[in-house]
Amino acid sequence: MGGRLDARTVAFEALVEGDRISKAIPRGYGKLKDQLARALQGAFSLTSEAAARTGADRACRFRWARAEANEAAAVPEALAQLRAAEPQAVAGVIAKRWRLSAMLTRLAMPKH
Repeated sequence: MGGRLDARTVAFEALVEGDRISKAIPRGYGKLKDQLARALQGAFSLTSEAAARTGADRACRFRWARAEANEAAAVPEALAQLRAAEPQAVAGVIAKRWRLSAMLTRLAMPKH
């Protein structure tokens, strides 16, 4: 159970940090801003939902959450490269999302 709760905590922290980044994105990057918000929210909600599931359904939800976490890491990377966000500002979210992705990879593995 600890891994699931740890993953939820990391997802929540990244959601809060990512929301701050999202609010600072300048005009002209609306699609990336929307994509970031959806991916952050999806990773958090799917991680929380997966913790309440069992078996194949649980593993599937963790895989979906991992996909959202990867997207939520990729968008800030792109924003930093496009100079639409400060690299230092996005570094924490990126690190948390890659950490979450690794945690979710483990949680999505079938148990034998």
